[in-house]
Amino acid sequence: MAEKVAKHLLDLVRSKNLKPGDQLPPERELAAMMQVSRPSVREALRGLQILGVLKVKQGGGIYVSSLDASDLLAPLQFLITLNIENVDALYEARLIIDARIGRLAAARIPDADIERLKNLLVVQKDLITDPLGFRVADSEFHRVIMESTKNPFLVQISSSLYVLGMEYRRLAAETPGVTRQSFADHQVIVAALEARDEDAAGKAMEVHMTNVHRSTLEAMARAKE
Repeated sequence: MAEKVAKHLLDLVRSKNLKPGDQLPPERELAAMMQVSRPSVREALRGLQILGVLKVKQGGGIYVSSLDASDLLAPLQFLITLNIENVDALYEARLIIDARIGRLAAARIPDADIERLKNLLVVQKDLITDPLGFRVADSEFHRVIMESTKNPFLVQISSSLYVLGMEYRRLAAETPGVTRQSFADHQVIVAALEARDEDAAGKAMEVHMTNVHRSTLEAMARAKE
């Protein structure tokens, strides 16, 4: 019964009858509306909270989450950190997806986005010794490239994979030389995009993902020592 309640609530979210930020009725009212027991409602709500669809705000009340990738992928992010083998699978997926994104971006990216990326390179150069600042600029760098493909499915998939790897990148970014290597990779990527060279852009993204994967594994290995 709890599963049916959860499915019904998910259907309301999918159909946009429940939108990000909407507050759900109290547990007692939900049980009455759905004609189920309060324990069934409570179990369904707990499950949807674990999945990141619902959130409990301070002061009480259950709300629909922002439904951003960071919210919906939080459970997966927790799970993936438990198994180092998943790191390889994660970057294997990013290698495939981001290489294709690089090729599409080279063919479709507008001049304004090229200038945006060049400006980000200037910012990143000054943040090489600032791991936190560099990660923020890195997120924006990849967002611009993703969205330049004009493919919402690739954007969602790539951003989701990026979110899953954020904790790993935090470890790696604090290792000397890693942000400098990423900056160098970014320069090659931007040059390929500006030249509208699809093959070079795809290859540059592959090289970048390979470097990111290697530095992440090295950082995790050192963390265990």
